[in-house]
Amino acid sequence: MNNVIALQHYNENSTVSGILSPAEQAGSASEATLSTDLTVRYVDGPEFDRLAARYDDVVSEQTSRFVESRWGASRTERIVVKRGNKEIAVAALVVFLIPGTGRGLAIAKWGPLWRQKGQTLDVTRLRGALQALTFEYVDQRGLFLSVQPHAEPEFADASVEALKGLGFTEGSSLPYPDRYLVDVSVSPEELKSSFDQKWRYNLNKSLKNDLEIKIVEAEAGYDEFMQLYEQMLDRKQFQDSSAIATLADLVHAEEPEHRPVFVMVYADGRPTAGAVLGVAGERAVYLYGATDERALRLKAGYAMHGWIADWLCGLPGVRWYDLGGTDGDQGLHQFKKGFCGKLGHIVTTPPSYRRSRTAVDNILMRTIYMAHDLKAATSRTLHRAKSLLAA
Repeated sequence: MNNVIALQHYNENSTVSGILSPAEQAGSASEATLSTDLTVRYVDGPEFDRLAARYDDVVSEQTSRFVESRWGASRTERIVVKRGNKEIAVAALVVFLIPGTGRGLAIAKWGPLWRQKGQTLDVTRLRGALQALTFEYVDQRGLFLSVQPHAEPEFADASVEALKGLGFTEGSSLPYPDRYLVDVSVSPEELKSSFDQKWRYNLNKSLKNDLEIKIVEAEAGYDEFMQLYEQMLDRKQFQDSSAIATLADLVHAEEPEHRPVFVMVYADGRPTAGAVLGVAGERAVYLYGATDERALRLKAGYAMHGWIADWLCGLPGVRWYDLGGTDGDQGLHQFKKGFCGKLGHIVTTPPSYRRSRTAVDNILMRTIYMAHDLKAATSRTLHRAKSLLAA
């Protein structure tokens, strides 16, 4: 229990090279050693983000900058997994501790990262990383560990199989788990020809509306987008439970790859639509979008996403444009399905997978999760009812 409490009081400004784990703070060896040749090392935020930028599977949720901004520095942990002297994976986790109990919850969302850029794919790295996470957080520290695999056309099954092989059991699923991936590894001409006919028709119509589309850098892009976004929230009375508050911090990320990209669309000199993208690895993610009251008539969404796809087709190393989900909106499903076209994929996000050291921990944490899921479902239902009454 003392080791867990010590972590709660960790000084983020420590000058030690490599952050000490709870075991290290108690005076043990410099690295937590597994029974195999795998080792786990805790690192600080800047070092982690430098390392994460070298992985093809990196996304915002697996950067220290994002996790700290979203959940706080005291709840953020970052580990590097090595096999021998070779780094095989990194992971950023959120850790919630129950004071005075020695119990808690560790969450790895869309992690660990294991596909390093320019290296031959080796799924044993994924299995080794998950084994190391399990050893460190479940076996050593006694925490309840939740891992949320990403929706990936090639590797989601490998993650699920590895987790099941380590004794993880299936947890809750996202309410709307489908993710829409546009293949941007082809030429713009090939991509356009793959769109559904109606999507291509609407794109061509939008291009006749004399819209200006461009990337707006850093603070200027943030300011323009947020003004449009806040106007949209006021107009549509949206319930915003997103992580958009992290953008102000991500704009200043030390690693350029982790900074958001702002794409703005102008009609008559004023913003009518905007998008925020995360473009760090092989997956460019559509993080947030905003429109004004003119955008629907101008079909600005078609023009904007078509422009983004063209731009991504020219970026080395980017394969997918991840449009996210639909939150049950059938119109959004049709839009994204048509955009994915013949070359893209609609991929179902796997459920989270969980493991604990004792049956008591398992019951306790599953009860907490059930309460959380019920609260979220109730909130969604109330928001939809409010929207219907306001219509």
